Amino acid sequence: MAATGNGEPLPARWETSQLELGESRRRAAFLKAAAGLLARGPRPLRKILPLVPSDRKPARPRPRTGPAQAKVLLFRNPFQSGPGGEPDAGRLHGATFCLASSLKAEGVPVVLSDLKLSRLDEKGPCGLAGLSKLLERHPDITLVGLTLYDSCFEPSRRLLAFLRSRTRAFLAVGGIMPTLSPEETFVHLPQAHLVVRGAGEEVLPALARVLGPSDASSPLSEARREALAALDGVLSSDAGGLVWAAGERVSRVADLDRSVLDLSLLGKEDASLGLCLCLSRGCCYGCAFCASMDRGRFHGRSPEAVASLLASYGRRLKELYGSWSRVPPGAFGIGFYDDDFLADPGRAKALFSVLKRSPFFVLFIQTAVNSFFRKRAGRPTDELDAALLDALDPGLFTPKVGGASAAPADRPWVYIGTESFCDLELKRLGKGYDCARAAKAALALSRRGIRQAHHLIAANAETRLEDLVEGLGRIVRLQALCGEPFAILGTPTPHLVSFYPTASYRRLIRLGLRSRIEVRETLRLKGFPLFDYPLVARDMPEDPDVREFCLRAGRGELGPWRSELEALLLTALKRSEELALSGRGPGRSESLRRCVDLFHLPPASGDVR
Repeated sequence: MAATGNGEPLPARWETSQLELGESRRRAAFLKAAAGLLARGPRPLRKILPLVPSDRKPARPRPRTGPAQAKVLLFRNPFQSGPGGEPDAGRLHGATFCLASSLKAEGVPVVLSDLKLSRLDEKGPCGLAGLSKLLERHPDITLVGLTLYDSCFEPSRRLLAFLRSRTRAFLAVGGIMPTLSPEETFVHLPQAHLVVRGAGEEVLPALARVLGPSDASSPLSEARREALAALDGVLSSDAGGLVWAAGERVSRVADLDRSVLDLSLLGKEDASLGLCLCLSRGCCYGCAFCASMDRGRFHGRSPEAVASLLASYGRRLKELYGSWSRVPPGAFGIGFYDDDFLADPGRAKALFSVLKRSPFFVLFIQTAVNSFFRKRAGRPTDELDAALLDALDPGLFTPKVGGASAAPADRPWVYIGTESFCDLELKRLGKGYDCARAAKAALALSRRGIRQAHHLIAANAETRLEDLVEGLGRIVRLQALCGEPFAILGTPTPHLVSFYPTASYRRLIRLGLRSRIEVRETLRLKGFPLFDYPLVARDMPEDPDVREFCLRAGRGELGPWRSELEALLLTALKRSEELALSGRGPGRSESLRRCVDLFHLPPASGDVR
């Protein structure tokens, strides 16, 4: 295994077979032709390229055991590895919950695998050996759905290759990477037959209907391929042809209230510690590093639909445990994984009202700094939204039965994607606010006793030592001013990751800082540079002191923030003196010294500058 700049191992190089290489070339040539048609013709484009001449009979499908109907394999929660301190690892993943629910609503049988992408070599149900046994028990699976992230590309590719060798089912990938980079995914993932863009709740059941009991080892019928071409946001390759089904479009659920969530899919392992839901999509902002398919747009389920869902969950708890008295107190907790629960203040206040009248309590919500401020013409002002803050009552987060046995009293209630407390860093990240606004929100929450955890990214490609000192200096000051309600979420993320499709990646290229982007692998196909795709590992700062801090953060070696600040102040002072004595970089020496002078002591007043 090769080593990265941080001394961490990289995955071994993937060996592409000649068959896979040929398939990638076939797809790349097809996409170039489709691009020409898109440039000239009307949209949406629906293009079919048959590979089997019409005067030649297609290969006879091999016999399949089991009933002749569609049957779909999904993965319960492939991304969290479990048992080492990840309590959510056994829960049904939000994307899987949505997809399985929509399939069941259409009468399509669903099989769930416990496989974990980080544990493929294990013998049990979390590894490929366990998946192999599952496939033996279900030889009639016709379609497999996998959510694909850039950060999990390598194990996902290995999983798809394994599935291709063990089943004749069609393999479909969806999620962020296929949505933002559909053509690159289609070319560099020849193991998958289908690439799906956007929300899959409506597309996946449609795919199951179109493909039916078809066998991926044989060409699709002409009628099925035409039905496939009538869908939106799908790229397809089967044994007899290629399809561009309005691949320039991204599927979205127009009304989330109509998107089914089948609570019969939930078992005790999903409910005993509380139910985690994602009841909205996107947020109103557009951070530079955001790789979401709903960047800058927000829509969510209505309060009425959420109230109905909570009532259904209550009935499901009684089904699971037999009586209310047997339901664990923690099962009444509801965690909201929405990107920004407070994006629509009116909706958020109505949801709080629904929750107050219910037997449930809030485990946590996620939100953004700007969502605590009033908006004018769609843009946040510097005026706090007092009505929203007042609605954020500590009682919402207090268990109504069970007390401490229901949920830890010291857990964070509100997770905030603050990312940095340095003004220059916030500008680089495209956060749309400054430190003064972040501090104002933190202080307002703390005065109301709202426990908050601010997500922190330690560094990006441009972070300097003085930026790090400024950020930690403000954290230490806020700790002193806010007291117990204020916290930084666990260990900070050591490095920003500027994934290939993001604005932050393009910015670094524009600034000539490509060398500071550490890449795990660049997906390439000879003769088709248009589809080159770098799999970004992390942004690497040039400043050696910042790199050392990131290394320690990644190893979980950081101490209390005040101690870390004192150490950084000493380092900054030392670097300033070295530069001054050497006569090199007098401007940088002064910059470091100013930073030391500004943050050497916590403020005596409420000033967090």
